[in-house]
Amino acid sequence: MDAVTIIGEGQATVHSSPSEVFEFVLDLERYRQADHKIGRVGDIDRNGDTGTVQFSGRLRGIPGPAGTYPFTVTGSRLAIGSPTAGAARWFLDFDGTFDCEATDHGTVVTHREAFRFKRPWRWIAVPVLRRWLQADTADEMIRFAALVDRHR
Repeated sequence: MDAVTIIGEGQATVHSSPSEVFEFVLDLERYRQADHKIGRVGDIDRNGDTGTVQFSGRLRGIPGPAGTYPFTVTGSRLAIGSPTAGAARWFLDFDGTFDCEATDHGTVVTHREAFRFKRPWRWIAVPVLRRWLQADTADEMIRFAALVDRHR
């Protein structure tokens, strides 16, 4: 990834299975309790292990444009891609993943978000959001761990 990509990553160990983790995350109304970057939630269209989710974002509390984001689920990973529709596709490219690894102590969930802002927004967004995103994603995983097992 290039120099204008900002990345946040966090990790948590939970008692939920990978499939329970993915179901919780894809229920964006519930998941936004952990991820404060999710604003208004729209339609979720799922066809087996693929689909799209519609939502608007919030970065540092500032509302952002809505987009339709594709996702794919495998046995150990949920991957969310760049918006394919909506105003957000003119604003940024995005990659988000939830990787799950079963251990003797539970499921280790590693969540990573990578934002690549398009011109002209990158000149403002990158310096303002770089450190914040890392801290926010780590905090998100703390909130996630407390919520996901409660919803089993």
